[in-house]
Amino acid sequence: MTEHSIFYYPYASFKGEQGLLLKAAALYFDKLYILDPEKACWAGIGQNPLSDDLKLLEQENVLERIAPEDVLHKYEKIIAESVRADMKDPEFLKLCEQSGRARRWTLALAKVPKEIRDDAEFNPLDKSMQRIMGDVARELSPGLGRYMEGYAEVYDEYRETDRGLTEYRYADYPLPLGEAIMINHALIGGLLYTGATPITDEPFHNKALALKIQRAQRIPEIREILDEKAKQSELKTNRLAMTALTDLELGILPSEITMADILEYREENEGELKETRKKLGLLAGRIKEKLWTEEFSDQLEYETIPDIQENLSQAKETQDKWLKNRRVRLAVKAIGLTSVAASIGISLAISATPFLPVTVAVGALGLFGNVAIPGAEIALDWKEDKQEAMGNGLHYLLKITGR
Repeated sequence: MTEHSIFYYPYASFKGEQGLLLKAAALYFDKLYILDPEKACWAGIGQNPLSDDLKLLEQENVLERIAPEDVLHKYEKIIAESVRADMKDPEFLKLCEQSGRARRWTLALAKVPKEIRDDAEFNPLDKSMQRIMGDVARELSPGLGRYMEGYAEVYDEYRETDRGLTEYRYADYPLPLGEAIMINHALIGGLLYTGATPITDEPFHNKALALKIQRAQRIPEIREILDEKAKQSELKTNRLAMTALTDLELGILPSEITMADILEYREENEGELKETRKKLGLLAGRIKEKLWTEEFSDQLEYETIPDIQENLSQAKETQDKWLKNRRVRLAVKAIGLTSVAASIGISLAISATPFLPVTVAVGALGLFGNVAIPGAEIALDWKEDKQEAMGNGLHYLLKITGR
């Protein structure tokens, strides 16, 4: 829906370590889409209320919750076919088997509220959820082995949420089936429903999505998106941005910076954000490997991220030089010397203020005296240094760290 947007998958809770991902979204992206955590959840039934940070992002129109029933209904056929394909894919089944995860995978989706469930507008949405979670799951579950038979029984449960008492439809699935339902829900919700870049911070789900992307070439709607050059560029740039912003070695987002600080900073530096996006787009354009492959990840880790680190270091050096020169210029201006009293004024200033930089005296002589001294150029050129510092394209990321 928007060019600089990400879709977090599979089902979001955003606790603990996921806080860094939220801050990255707030700093850089126009939108963070998630399947509504009060409507779609795993490893339990119902989620805790939205955190303060999530609520703040939602208030600022950065976070947008997507109704899982809307995605399931609009793309029910594609999702069902994709789940069936996963259950016949030996590589997908092997990935799940070797994941080290529990064999049982609990998924829960909030039903359409009872009072409107039979309404002509909403009944089809609830039926789609019912078919995916029940009919399709029961069709596939017996083929996964005796120890998994009977897992795909769907139950009802009520939980208190911000919306009040919510009724959930939940089931304990075999791991491969539960992962297939979740990953397809997220893949379709990201690439087709919102047009955003799918992002996760969990290695197993990332591997599952990478495999799904390879298989998704068989789905015409997905293949059309992935074959579009402009879309490829957008996906690569977004993936690069999220990787860089959450890279602990780069340290772009210190833990002490609050979500409110980030949002305020972003609003005050809108123009610089655009320049940074352009710079990251150019860096992403150099990546020839296909997205969601090991080769792409390796190039990010060993080439692109080090390039960004070098760019930031160079920008830092130029920024420091500019700040130093700016201080010289301001200090010279503050002395207020005339050409006649230059030497007397400087000697008095130095004796009265022993910590006054020597460069201030040199700069003052060059600016106000009759003798041309090369050191004066330091003070005179600070504006040009500023342009160089600002022209790097990544200064937006430098300033948030306070480096």
